[in-house]
Amino acid sequence: MQGLVTLDFGNSNPHAGLFQKIQGSWGLIKVIPLKELPLYLTQLEMSAHNTSVVVCEVRAREEEITKLMEQGFLITRVKDYWRGKRFAGMPVDYATTLGEDRLIEAFFAYKNEKTPQLIIDAGTFVTMDVVTERGFEGGYIIPGLAAFCETFGKGEQLKGVTLEAPPALKLPKDTAAAMLGSYTAFAALAKKLVLELGLRKIVLTGGQGPVWRGFFEDPGEALVVESNPHLIHWALHFWMTTQIEPQ
Repeated sequence: MQGLVTLDFGNSNPHAGLFQKIQGSWGLIKVIPLKELPLYLTQLEMSAHNTSVVVCEVRAREEEITKLMEQGFLITRVKDYWRGKRFAGMPVDYATTLGEDRLIEAFFAYKNEKTPQLIIDAGTFVTMDVVTERGFEGGYIIPGLAAFCETFGKGEQLKGVTLEAPPALKLPKDTAAAMLGSYTAFAALAKKLVLELGLRKIVLTGGQGPVWRGFFEDPGEALVVESNPHLIHWALHFWMTTQIEPQ
């Protein structure tokens, strides 16, 4: 058995993807919160002798990295390979401030598909990134749904909006619906990108991916909408096994 741990150190809720290669085929066994990693490494008999670790860091967690290194794990960090205008053969039309999660997900799309697409990673914050045959072309960062709703707390008469239901596309008829429903303006931005840039696919990932799926219930024949909840882990796996440790 050969193992690979993919670590996603985002703005919040760090997760680990556990991959194993058995009889020549890789499989994603489980995605777990970072705090559960020691338990599952033991259960799955994954150790420094048979497993590598690849890390995507939006937020640095040096203490966690140090713990793994002390156990003998070989750590590969995306940031050590990110130089600027290109990444592993993919052109990048963006500043070096580009987050590693956005970079690696775009690389996965660029290398695996030739379809111009919009990657929407909906977590604590939401990124909308355009990937075409020309590489990573740029994108937007907006508040996640929870962070967006929290802004209404600044208005004394607008406090208390809840997330009991996803934002509705129909015209709101009360204050709570007006606040929550206004989030659909960001969906309009995504649709504008699709139309203006001739994109043919939207890929949804992240914890709030299902909310965004509701914004594209009827995309039309020319647009494919695909959900990939573990995109970051598959992207890290792909980069690691094709660029760093080719199998």
